[in-house]
Amino acid sequence: MDLRQWWVDLVAAPRTDATERLWAAVRAEHPGFIEAVVADARMAARQRGDRSEYRSQLDATLQVVRLALVADAFLAQCCYRAKAACQARRIPFLPRLLHRAAIVLGQIAIGDPVVMEAGVHIPHGQVCIDGVTRIAAGAVIRPFVSIGLVAGEFQGPTIGPRVQIGSGASVLGPIDLGPGAQVGAGAVVTSDVPEGVIVVGVPARPLELGRA
Repeated sequence: MDLRQWWVDLVAAPRTDATERLWAAVRAEHPGFIEAVVADARMAARQRGDRSEYRSQLDATLQVVRLALVADAFLAQCCYRAKAACQARRIPFLPRLLHRAAIVLGQIAIGDPVVMEAGVHIPHGQVCIDGVTRIAAGAVIRPFVSIGLVAGEFQGPTIGPRVQIGSGASVLGPIDLGPGAQVGAGAVVTSDVPEGVIVVGVPARPLELGRA
């Protein structure tokens, strides 16, 4: 489901009804906790050059625990996954504690309207994601990255599969990053990036390979 289209369709609806329908759509889109954590662990292991195929449920559990101990931001990412799972079940209060735990443990702040598919890699902290934002499987989000809103908007970016976002980059507003797109370190992206394109600079523009 396209959460951005949900938002566009709902802006004309009564405020209370629109809000409730939006949150219901977000909750329905969250992957299951175990599915998401195991997929995140496989993604993290591949990025680290570790073994990413698990022989059993016990093996998967042990590898998740190992990554939570040795990978800088993985435990915080697990806290986000637990928060999303609690919100999907309408469990009160606990999501706020888990959100704070993710910030304290890994400096990762992921807002309630964000939907992050299973299998996303955040290698280090100092990451902020907010707004009606969707991040597809295979994305890699490096440290000091902001993904979210521009003034006057509640819609955030849609990050496609296998997108790479470099350290210190900002991806802002209701834009699309196509599959396999790459955002250079420190870039500020405020417009769509087509599939497979590399963008750099402030404001971000496509990198012209082969030119000095």
